[in-house]
Amino acid sequence: MKVGYARVSSTGQNLETQIEILKKAGCEKIFQEKKSGTAMDNRVELQNALEFVREGDIFMVTRLDRFARSNRDLYKIIEILNRKGVEFKATNQIFDSTTSEGRMMIGMLGTMAEFENDIRKERQAEGIKSAMKRGVKFGAKRKMSDKQVLEAIELQKSGEFTNQQIADIFGVGRSTLLRYVAEWKKR
Repeated sequence: MKVGYARVSSTGQNLETQIEILKKAGCEKIFQEKKSGTAMDNRVELQNALEFVREGDIFMVTRLDRFARSNRDLYKIIEILNRKGVEFKATNQIFDSTTSEGRMMIGMLGTMAEFENDIRKERQAEGIKSAMKRGVKFGAKRKMSDKQVLEAIELQKSGEFTNQQIADIFGVGRSTLLRYVAEWKKR
Protein backbone atom coordinates (compact mmCIF):
# COMPACT_ATOMS: atom_id res chain seq x y z
CA MET A 1 0.00 0.00 0.00
CA LYS A 2 1.20 3.53 -0.77
CA VAL A 3 0.76 5.82 2.24
CA GLY A 4 1.23 9.57 1.84
CA TYR A 5 2.16 12.33 4.23
CA ALA A 6 1.51 16.00 3.41
CA ARG A 7 2.60 18.90 5.62
CA VAL A 8 2.67 22.67 5.52
CA SER A 9 4.08 24.90 8.23
CA SER A 10 1.19 27.23 8.90
CA THR A 11 -2.57 27.34 8.80
CA GLY A 12 -2.43 29.97 6.04
CA GLN A 13 -0.76 27.53 3.66
CA ASN A 14 -2.59 25.01 1.50
CA LEU A 15 -2.13 21.21 1.45
CA GLU A 16 -4.14 20.63 -1.74
CA THR A 17 -1.19 20.56 -4.17
CA GLN A 18 0.68 17.97 -2.12
CA ILE A 19 -2.46 15.86 -1.67
CA GLU A 20 -3.15 15.95 -5.42
CA ILE A 21 0.42 14.86 -6.22
CA LEU A 22 0.28 12.04 -3.66
CA LYS A 23 -3.06 10.81 -5.02
CA LYS A 24 -1.65 10.81 -8.58
CA ALA A 25 1.31 8.78 -7.26
CA GLY A 26 -1.17 6.15 -6.08
CA CYS A 27 -1.42 6.86 -2.34
CA GLU A 28 -4.48 5.14 -0.92
CA LYS A 29 -4.24 6.85 2.46
CA ILE A 30 -2.83 10.33 3.09
CA PHE A 31 -2.01 11.76 6.49
CA GLN A 32 -1.94 15.55 6.53
CA GLU A 33 -1.20 18.33 8.97
CA LYS A 34 -0.44 22.02 9.30
CA LYS A 35 2.47 22.06 11.70
CA SER A 36 6.08 23.23 11.79
CA GLY A 37 8.48 20.58 10.55
CA THR A 38 11.30 21.45 12.93
CA ALA A 39 10.59 18.55 15.33
CA MET A 40 9.03 15.22 14.48
CA ASP A 41 7.82 14.50 18.00
CA ASN A 42 5.13 17.20 17.98
CA ARG A 43 3.63 16.16 14.62
CA VAL A 44 0.68 13.93 15.53
CA GLU A 45 -0.23 12.96 11.96
CA LEU A 46 3.36 11.97 11.16
CA GLN A 47 3.35 9.74 14.24
CA ASN A 48 0.00 8.27 13.16
CA ALA A 49 1.36 7.61 9.66
CA LEU A 50 4.49 5.91 11.04
CA GLU A 51 2.31 3.71 13.25
CA PHE A 52 -0.05 2.92 10.35
CA VAL A 53 2.48 1.68 7.77
CA ARG A 54 3.25 -2.03 7.56
CA GLU A 55 5.93 -4.19 6.02
CA GLY A 56 5.86 -3.89 2.23
CA ASP A 57 4.17 -0.46 2.24
CA ILE A 58 5.65 2.59 0.54
CA PHE A 59 5.69 5.80 2.58
CA MET A 60 5.52 8.81 0.26
CA VAL A 61 5.97 12.57 0.50
CA THR A 62 6.24 15.17 -2.24
CA ARG A 63 9.62 16.52 -1.09
CA LEU A 64 12.04 15.66 1.67
CA ASP A 65 11.57 19.02 3.41
CA ARG A 66 7.86 18.20 3.93
CA PHE A 67 9.04 15.18 5.89
CA ALA A 68 11.97 16.35 8.03
CA ARG A 69 13.87 19.59 8.63
CA SER A 70 16.82 18.14 10.52
CA ASN A 71 19.14 15.26 9.76
CA ARG A 72 18.52 13.87 13.23
CA ASP A 73 14.77 13.57 12.58
CA LEU A 74 15.33 12.40 9.00
CA TYR A 75 17.53 9.49 10.05
CA LYS A 76 15.24 8.67 12.96
CA ILE A 77 12.20 8.45 10.67
CA ILE A 78 14.07 6.48 7.98
CA GLU A 79 15.25 4.05 10.68
CA ILE A 80 11.66 3.53 11.87
CA LEU A 81 10.55 2.86 8.29
CA ASN A 82 13.48 0.50 7.63
CA ARG A 83 12.78 -1.48 10.83
CA LYS A 84 9.17 -1.91 9.71
CA GLY A 85 10.23 -2.96 6.19
CA VAL A 86 8.66 0.15 4.63
CA GLU A 87 10.16 1.82 1.56
CA PHE A 88 10.43 5.63 1.48
CA LYS A 89 9.93 7.74 -1.64
CA ALA A 90 9.49 11.41 -2.49
CA THR A 91 7.54 12.21 -5.65
CA ASN A 92 9.71 15.20 -6.63
CA GLN A 93 13.07 13.65 -5.73
CA ILE A 94 14.41 10.34 -6.95
CA PHE A 95 16.15 8.01 -4.52
CA ASP A 96 15.73 4.51 -3.12
CA SER A 97 15.88 4.18 0.67
CA THR A 98 16.69 0.48 0.37
CA THR A 99 20.16 1.03 -1.20
CA SER A 100 23.37 2.56 0.15
CA GLU A 101 23.37 5.12 -2.65
CA GLY A 102 19.75 6.02 -1.97
CA ARG A 103 20.41 6.49 1.75
CA MET A 104 23.42 8.67 0.88
CA MET A 105 21.23 10.78 -1.40
CA ILE A 106 18.61 11.13 1.33
CA GLY A 107 21.38 12.24 3.71
CA MET A 108 22.66 14.85 1.28
CA LEU A 109 19.17 16.17 0.56
CA GLY A 110 18.45 16.22 4.31
CA THR A 111 21.64 18.20 4.92
CA MET A 112 20.61 20.71 2.26
CA ALA A 113 17.11 21.04 3.77
CA GLU A 114 18.60 21.61 7.22
CA PHE A 115 21.04 24.16 5.75
CA GLU A 116 18.20 26.01 3.97
CA ASN A 117 16.23 26.09 7.23
CA ASP A 118 19.23 27.51 9.12
CA ILE A 119 19.84 30.16 6.43
CA ARG A 120 16.15 31.16 6.54
CA LYS A 121 16.33 31.56 10.33
CA GLU A 122 19.50 33.66 10.02
CA ARG A 123 17.91 35.93 7.39
CA GLN A 124 14.82 36.29 9.52
CA ALA A 125 16.89 37.21 12.60
CA GLU A 126 18.89 39.73 10.54
CA GLY A 127 15.67 41.25 9.20
CA ILE A 128 14.20 41.58 12.68
CA LYS A 129 17.40 43.15 14.01
CA SER A 130 17.49 45.63 11.11
CA ALA A 131 13.83 46.52 11.58
CA MET A 132 14.32 47.09 15.29
CA LYS A 133 17.21 49.48 14.54
CA ARG A 134 14.83 51.43 12.30
CA GLY A 135 12.31 51.64 15.15
CA VAL A 136 9.85 49.00 14.00
CA LYS A 137 7.88 47.64 16.95
CA PHE A 138 7.01 43.95 17.10
CA GLY A 139 4.14 42.34 18.92
CA ALA A 140 0.58 43.37 19.47
CA LYS A 141 -0.35 47.03 19.32
CA ARG A 142 -0.90 48.62 22.73
CA LYS A 143 -4.54 48.70 23.70
CA MET A 144 -4.17 51.79 25.92
CA SER A 145 -1.95 54.83 25.50
CA ASP A 146 -0.01 56.26 28.44
CA LYS A 147 -2.50 59.13 28.55
CA GLN A 148 -5.41 56.68 28.81
CA VAL A 149 -3.69 54.72 31.58
CA LEU A 150 -3.23 57.95 33.57
CA GLU A 151 -6.90 58.83 33.02
CA ALA A 152 -7.90 55.35 34.18
CA ILE A 153 -5.80 55.71 37.33
CA GLU A 154 -7.53 59.02 38.06
CA LEU A 155 -10.93 57.38 37.60
CA GLN A 156 -9.89 54.61 40.00
CA LYS A 157 -8.79 57.19 42.58
CA SER A 158 -12.14 59.01 42.32
CA GLY A 159 -13.90 55.90 43.61
CA GLU A 160 -16.89 56.63 41.38
CA PHE A 161 -16.32 53.72 38.97
CA THR A 162 -15.58 50.01 39.26
CA ASN A 163 -12.61 48.61 37.36
CA GLN A 164 -15.04 46.96 34.94
CA GLN A 165 -16.75 50.28 34.24
CA ILE A 166 -13.38 51.96 33.64
CA ALA A 167 -12.34 49.13 31.32
CA ASP A 168 -15.61 49.55 29.41
CA ILE A 169 -14.96 53.29 29.03
CA PHE A 170 -11.64 52.56 27.31
CA GLY A 171 -12.92 49.57 25.36
CA VAL A 172 -10.58 47.02 26.95
CA GLY A 173 -11.01 44.02 29.19
CA ARG A 174 -10.81 44.39 32.96
CA SER A 175 -7.62 42.31 33.16
CA THR A 176 -6.02 44.43 30.41
CA LEU A 177 -6.86 47.60 32.35
CA LEU A 178 -5.42 46.20 35.58
CA ARG A 179 -2.25 45.01 33.80
CA TYR A 180 -1.60 48.45 32.26
CA VAL A 181 -2.25 50.21 35.58
CA ALA A 182 0.09 47.80 37.41
CA GLU A 183 2.82 48.27 34.77
CA TRP A 184 2.45 52.07 35.04
CA LYS A 185 2.77 51.98 38.82
CA LYS A 186 5.98 49.93 38.59
CA ARG A 187 7.67 52.68 36.57
